[in-house]
Amino acid sequence: YGAPGVEFVGLHEENNTVMQIHFIPDQCQLVTLLDDNSLHLWSLKQHSGASELQEEHRFTLKGPPGSPPSATQITAVLPHSSREVLYLGTESGNIFVVELPSFRVLEDRTITSEAVLQRVPEEYSNRRSCELVEALREHPKNPDQILIGYSRGLIVLWDLQNNKATHHFLGSQQLENLYWQRDGSKFISCHYDGSYTQWPVSSDNRQPEPLETLVPYGQLAGSPSSIPGFSPLLSHHLLTPCLQHPTETVGEDYQCWEQAEHSLLEYGMAALNVHTLSSPFQVLVMELNDEDAEHVVDHAEADLLQDQEGYRWKGHEKLKTRDGPVRFEAGFQPFVLVQCQPPAVVTSLALHSEWKLVAFGTSHGFGLFDHQQKRLVFVKCTLHPSDQLALEGPLSRVKSLKKSLRQSFRRIRRSRVSSRKRRGGSGNASEVQEANAKFDQDTLQEMELAPVQRKIEARSAEDSFTGFVRTLYFADTFLRDSSRHCPSLWAGTNGGTVYAFCLRVPPAERRMDEPVRAEQAKEIQLMHRAPVVGILVLDGRSTPLPEPLEVAHDLSKSPDMQGSHQLLVVSEEQLKVFTLPKVSSKLKLKLTAMEGCRVRKVTVANFGSCKTDDYSENDLAVLTNLGDIQIISLPFLKLQIRYPCIRKEDVSGIASCVFTKYGQGFYLISPSEFERFSLSTKWLVGPRCIVD
Repeated sequence: YGAPGVEFVGLHEENNTVMQIHFIPDQCQLVTLLDDNSLHLWSLKQHSGASELQEEHRFTLKGPPGSPPSATQITAVLPHSSREVLYLGTESGNIFVVELPSFRVLEDRTITSEAVLQRVPEEYSNRRSCELVEALREHPKNPDQILIGYSRGLIVLWDLQNNKATHHFLGSQQLENLYWQRDGSKFISCHYDGSYTQWPVSSDNRQPEPLETLVPYGQLAGSPSSIPGFSPLLSHHLLTPCLQHPTETVGEDYQCWEQAEHSLLEYGMAALNVHTLSSPFQVLVMELNDEDAEHVVDHAEADLLQDQEGYRWKGHEKLKTRDGPVRFEAGFQPFVLVQCQPPAVVTSLALHSEWKLVAFGTSHGFGLFDHQQKRLVFVKCTLHPSDQLALEGPLSRVKSLKKSLRQSFRRIRRSRVSSRKRRGGSGNASEVQEANAKFDQDTLQEMELAPVQRKIEARSAEDSFTGFVRTLYFADTFLRDSSRHCPSLWAGTNGGTVYAFCLRVPPAERRMDEPVRAEQAKEIQLMHRAPVVGILVLDGRSTPLPEPLEVAHDLSKSPDMQGSHQLLVVSEEQLKVFTLPKVSSKLKLKLTAMEGCRVRKVTVANFGSCKTDDYSENDLAVLTNLGDIQIISLPFLKLQIRYPCIRKEDVSGIASCVFTKYGQGFYLISPSEFERFSLSTKWLVGPRCIVD
């Protein structure tokens, strides 16, 4: 479990939305809840040389004759550690107990809302009914106790043996979820307004008072991962990846990530190391630590305008930094913060883990930061004198990405909550579709930047956002002459300009004593000034330079530094190969023959043979704004095949698409669902795994 490529698939006969999934402890079984209120029991069974999820039973909870549908509408599911029963919380506030695997209802063990309210203070029970059951959690140390959370804020610790409440906790905010601390001494309640509260569980029956209530910045918590002792198991907001692991196993998880050659996790490695916060105007560099730590986060500022005359920033001020040490849990811990001036959205990032360098770009320019010496190496302003629109604050076409995302997720969240309260099949599905459509229209369309509206023709240097930095790339290659290679940094802009800087990185023994130095060596201007979306260097074998971290860990071959290198520049309209170090044009492939075709994403994919392990080849996978994917050979830029993949009207799907380096890809089909595809015959999306 948790290793790359381990997956199993089951398909419901019903065409209904899967609302919840719960594992039966230690049984290789799980239970699913659909939006038609049906429960399904699945088991892992071997079939045709692979393990598959096979449906064993299905069940629909029925109420007494004449009772409303809400009486048995399931809202929370708890598989008990005994593996014998499920506890089912409902909209009516009642909790039903069903036997496994038969799904027989044990009516004498039902926990009614009336029984719960008998122990609640009169003034509270008169003021509020229990309403629906929002969360059920088994006590981590005592299987005879469960925590029951009701939507209006009431929380009860219930004794299953004596069928009575032992503690009640009176919350004032709408409840979203509950989490136990591992030793059972306290728990956290998470609330609709983004706040969460710690509650102690005493051995006596005193009325518990909350230890503390916290409202995180931007009210975007649902996850208590910042509090020691709690595991981050669920995130209600999808701004950042949610890691599902106990904190003490983070070191093992990292080893797993190092081996993640065929999985989506490989794509997230750089994002975990160099990560733009939910405030997208700063760069945070993080390192992995398997122990808690308390330290000061160093702070640096990068002035991309360099006090140039004629430029005046009209946007918001930079965020203020916190002074003094900060305590961090085990895992990825920030150790340095770089703030760009002006504080515009960070549009591109590149990390070189061996050189200890990070490059960052905005709509005003790009910079290089030495995170070992914690020193700014250089900045380069890319603004054109006429590009005043980039100085208006957050990009006008993007508006405020943070604000838009937050508003869209709140709309979706409100829709989910309201639809759950009156869930009834088709109404719920239509509301989800409406929320998804609103998300697509309001948010991800705003993420599509100026190039969407550009025509396929020569652009003027006076077009808006020409200095917008689209891509950054590190390479050890021949930049000055053909006899000596050196570290280099490449940057591509929205105006079709490519900048190349020679870097001097001191050897390891003098790395902290001597500064990293940079000097501009090349500047290439594409004739049609089309936005540069990708830069790549091919080694002497015409193979793309491997990731330095993979070479250091013997996961990739070292590059060929004997033969001549080549530079590949991918713009929205064409792919062009240049010789190095002279940077003379060698060959090109235009993609504008098809009307309105523009490159949106490009990556190098390694295609292995499905018949032998001895053969593989590197090609380019190119996603266009028409939603098709073109496979193009290297280094001769011959079109191999073209696949229609995403509907051209699906702007959000195209904008969200990512590739793995072995020819698989993912894109969003709704705010909370992704589609997976494979371009490779070797790495099919069909799982072939076996569980003993």
